[in-house]
Amino acid sequence: MDKTVVLAILAGIFIVAWILGTGQWAYGNVVGPLVNYSKLPKLEITYVNAESLGNKTLLIMNITDVNGPDAYPASAPLMEIYNSSWHVYLNSSQIANFTVKVIQAPWNENKKDYVNWYTGFAVVLGSEAQFQLLIPIHLSPGNYTVKLYTPAISEDSMASHTFYV
Repeated sequence: MDKTVVLAILAGIFIVAWILGTGQWAYGNVVGPLVNYSKLPKLEITYVNAESLGNKTLLIMNITDVNGPDAYPASAPLMEIYNSSWHVYLNSSQIANFTVKVIQAPWNENKKDYVNWYTGFAVVLGSEAQFQLLIPIHLSPGNYTVKLYTPAISEDSMASHTFYV
């Protein structure tokens, strides 16, 4: 066998061993469970205001994405509005149909937060937007809580905020 071939084989074995060794040392992925340290999305509601308009309610919410991947926006396909004696769930198509306006924060006009029938609210990492929903339900005066359900995160991490009508 030629010296070049032997040297190439030894170099290849060394490179493969180096890659597997550093992978095992850093992540434990060669022997042990596969670990993915990617961040989960985290939405926050920074402001909520509600105003009765006849038999409808105008709900104004500022939503921001404070953590998660920047490759795709965080979504909230389900929203719950409730108090001690009443609650309602709005799915993604209802969220999209009831949203009348989306206003981007002035510091992130190049990022476009939006709503659609599949994802409901979609908020890009680091951005904030005001979503205005005209809900065809009259909310009686009192304290309410709005909660946004984001897929893949625990219920303790869901965005929620209390407001008064």
